[in-house]
Amino acid sequence: MKLRLLELLICPWCRGAFSLTAFDGAAPGAEVSEGLLQCACGRRFPIVNGIPRVLDGAFTLFPDFVNRHRDRLPPLPNVPVMRTREADDIRRTRESFGYQWTRFSEMVIDFRENFLNYIKPLDETFFPGKLGLDLGCGFGRHIYNAAKFGAEMIGVDLSDAIESTRANTRELPNVHLVQADVYHLPIRPGVLDFAYSIGVLHHTPDPEAAFRCLVPLVKPGGSVFVWVYSKSRSFWNFCIETVRAVTTRLPQPAQKAISFVAAVIDYGAFVGPYKIASSVPGLGGVVQKLPLRRLRLYAAYPFQVCYADWFDRLAAPIRFYYDDKDMEGWLTRASLTHQTISPTGLFGWRAYGERA
Repeated sequence: MKLRLLELLICPWCRGAFSLTAFDGAAPGAEVSEGLLQCACGRRFPIVNGIPRVLDGAFTLFPDFVNRHRDRLPPLPNVPVMRTREADDIRRTRESFGYQWTRFSEMVIDFRENFLNYIKPLDETFFPGKLGLDLGCGFGRHIYNAAKFGAEMIGVDLSDAIESTRANTRELPNVHLVQADVYHLPIRPGVLDFAYSIGVLHHTPDPEAAFRCLVPLVKPGGSVFVWVYSKSRSFWNFCIETVRAVTTRLPQPAQKAISFVAAVIDYGAFVGPYKIASSVPGLGGVVQKLPLRRLRLYAAYPFQVCYADWFDRLAAPIRFYYDDKDMEGWLTRASLTHQTISPTGLFGWRAYGERA
């Protein structure tokens, strides 16, 4: 954890400032590998592997940390962990995406064009000199590019995927990471120039409420932009949800095996032949003009991306779908101005607004 991050964090429950205790003897200006964030309200959160773990019940998730530092930890408050259905949904989501993005963690390509497609009409000139948030950073493909474009970035993820982000952004000095819950974000209000969440909010129990958690974090005039799944493919969505009624109940290794089979069929029978046909002189130009956007999209990526996406489809505990009117409602109810809403084909919707 870079000490700069301490200036940007607050306790998400009482909104108080944190004090920092480093367990690894970090010199002034150095990074803290292990330590403790403490708030006057009595809440304490571990810093493990250089990442603050600002989660309700965080110490129960890191028993090795507790055992290593038992003699240095103050008595931990007996604050009960939430036991609601929503908390259970969050737990299942944390476990699912932690499993996914620690197994599909390799940056097989730089994902630059992928990121730019999600954030249109913005481009790389938007980022230099700004402070931003990537909510649900997964294995780090988007935060990597935002930081490369020149922004100082805070990446937040609920799950162990944050470890993959750390590995993929280790060499970037302008990236900070926090493990936290979208509904209890430990970021000071009004400090960010922008906040985005790409392909994440539709996996939360209340996506619009999660979106509304982003808005107070940006400055007046700051930008908020998101990407969510589309309702446009109603038959496909119905088929997927029918299958998911079974697959989301399976153990993760079984989900991974089924996803691999689905990806092999998909890539072998559709994406692969499309790639071959589109590369044939004379035929390629005709094939590329056909309305086969999905095949054209996956043809640009290696098999690993198709495999990871099938796991996402079949394993994520929660999925919601939206249209342009839904997204207009989100932006309007959040009092965002300069709204821009646009589709990414039939797959999803981009929504952009600025805080008044």
